Amino acid sequence: MSTDELVKNALGAVADQARVPVGVAHAAWRKRTRVRITRAATTAAALVAAVTVGVVTVPPLVAGDAPDITTSATWQGDIAADLRRPIPADRVAAGHVALTAYAACEPSCSWYLLTHAGTGGYTGARWGWVAVAPSGRTAAVLEETLPARRIGLVDTAAAGQRRWIDLGRAVAGSVTWSPDGKRLLVTTYKRVPGLLADPAAEPDTRQVRTGFAMVDVESGKTTFHDLPGDPDSAGLRDDLSWSRDGSLIWEWTGARQRPRKYYDLTGRSRPGPAQESLSDQPAGLSPDGRLLAMGGRTGSAPFVTNVASGDTTLLKPPGVHVITQSLAWADDTHLIAWAQDRANSSTSRYRLVLVDVTGKQKVIPLTGWTDALSRPNWMPFFTATP
Repeated sequence: MSTDELVKNALGAVADQARVPVGVAHAAWRKRTRVRITRAATTAAALVAAVTVGVVTVPPLVAGDAPDITTSATWQGDIAADLRRPIPADRVAAGHVALTAYAACEPSCSWYLLTHAGTGGYTGARWGWVAVAPSGRTAAVLEETLPARRIGLVDTAAAGQRRWIDLGRAVAGSVTWSPDGKRLLVTTYKRVPGLLADPAAEPDTRQVRTGFAMVDVESGKTTFHDLPGDPDSAGLRDDLSWSRDGSLIWEWTGARQRPRKYYDLTGRSRPGPAQESLSDQPAGLSPDGRLLAMGGRTGSAPFVTNVASGDTTLLKPPGVHVITQSLAWADDTHLIAWAQDRANSSTSRYRLVLVDVTGKQKVIPLTGWTDALSRPNWMPFFTATP
């Protein structure tokens, strides 16, 4: 039996197990609004998102910069948490991954960037999108009014502008760094949907993806490609992300068996990587390629699948935490995830946690609990460190 068949069988086997309450982050953010949680670099699949994380090189623009985010080889002393607040002000990180930016939506969205990454906290600014480079030293930002005509490059150590890359036209709705830190992938729109679309609202047919642009960071050279979004996604975000190795780009499809659709760097449809394309969770494939974060049908508990054997492990830690969405791999056996409070059956509270996917599934909180909400009201973006 092939690896694809093992993973597909595992998905079907657990789809009806471990039901979690309706309205959790996975259902509300992923299935209904199709928010792209992107990440700044890709190793363990897609971050946001737009969350994609990875071990990568520093882009030429910031040559000579030393990575600010360092971690030890063990799990002692490499976790940073802000348990006093539901939306962090102090640095949050675990293993090889740091929360480098987030959008807080109450109800309109404001962006926050991790500055002075080693010891600092999050600084707010009037941007429309933020993505942090693999080095952690440079952020690509879009102006507050989207679609944007230019991309700003910001020094995260000083929160100061480096330079602008002019796209020549107002089309940019999101931006994410390539795994090698040398290119930017810009998703282009006629009119950009908000981060938190209202599923009950009448779709705005003007809010449709038109394609994407590839930007060389060093030279600023930009190449546009047509890749219209699905008409059924009108009024919803339809952002594109990098594949794990940067050779392809992909979009969410919402399909159970193949949640990710892949294209080459000119927009031609291509087969996706054997395991990576099967994941419907932002975390995707573990750094060592051994485990795949999966989600099953709407309302099912997330789980991980061993891609070689097909063995599955439901993410059902003991205690008060119900895991609702796998966001990023901190290392080969630990996931950063959204968790819901099991103790509050009539209301929902959420927080970021680190969960061990082996053994007794120990959970370490990374943020405080939100107030009672129908879904998390902020959107984290993670970056992996070299």
